[in-house]
Amino acid sequence: MKKLIYTWMVLASILAVSCSENDVTPDLKDVTTPFLPAANDQSEEAQMRRQFYQDYGAFLLFNDTLQHEALGTDVNGDLHYFNELLDLNYTVGMSTASNEKFRFTLMTDLEQKQNAVKYIEDYLLPHLTAKMMPWSWLLVDQIHRDYIGVQTSPYAVTGQRAVVIACNVLPRLSDAQNEQYTAQVMNAIISKLAGDNADAFGEFYQVSMALYDGNFPAPKTEKENMALLNEVGFICRGKNYLNNEVNGLYPNQDLDMKAFARLVVANSEEKLQQQYADYPMVLTKCEIMRRILKSLGYVE
Repeated sequence: MKKLIYTWMVLASILAVSCSENDVTPDLKDVTTPFLPAANDQSEEAQMRRQFYQDYGAFLLFNDTLQHEALGTDVNGDLHYFNELLDLNYTVGMSTASNEKFRFTLMTDLEQKQNAVKYIEDYLLPHLTAKMMPWSWLLVDQIHRDYIGVQTSPYAVTGQRAVVIACNVLPRLSDAQNEQYTAQVMNAIISKLAGDNADAFGEFYQVSMALYDGNFPAPKTEKENMALLNEVGFICRGKNYLNNEVNGLYPNQDLDMKAFARLVVANSEEKLQQQYADYPMVLTKCEIMRRILKSLGYVE
């Protein structure tokens, strides 16, 4: 028994030495390391990514393949790799697979990448304080989303590890279109922020608590339906069990909260005062939403 204990003590000493503070070999399983360029990469893109992290405290990516490292050869003599993808749907503790799949078309031109970075620096980052900054930004040419066979190309999508932005349209946007594009990108970011901080919206929910998920006599037209919703403080319709918007149904808390978050981000206070002058309940919820978003780190 003493010999066995001594053997384990020797092994422990060896392991302690091999894992000392002087051991700086990157761990392939370290989730933070691949978000920065390799130390020996001195390309213009690598320097831009390092500078972005230094300036904003968030990682900058142009590729969703984080690691592609050769581990050796298999029994057939073929190279075997360790691969790590960004996996936008990943969340800590997730136990089920998502029905949502993403594929990205990547940018290959350095100038296009530089222009994309300038866009988020000029139009998005001024609205985000440090506590609202995402873990990383993935800038791509196009986003391809598949949800149970339905194909779409959103401007932006968000996950726990990254905000992904499609930059292919940027060179073709007029000033007015640029504002609309920015509003849609910010809407995606704000919706994620709101969803991750649902507990912060208690005051907002309280205004309409008695009506959530309720129903009312459905009008014949959507315009009439929206007027009735506006009168009691809603700006979106409720959804049925098929996830379709329908008349005569009040939204649930999540739909209501995200709709107002998008509305407040996309419009000035003055514009909303004019648009909803006849609906004081809507304006009350706008004011509460604006105050909550600011407390979470949003900057107008």
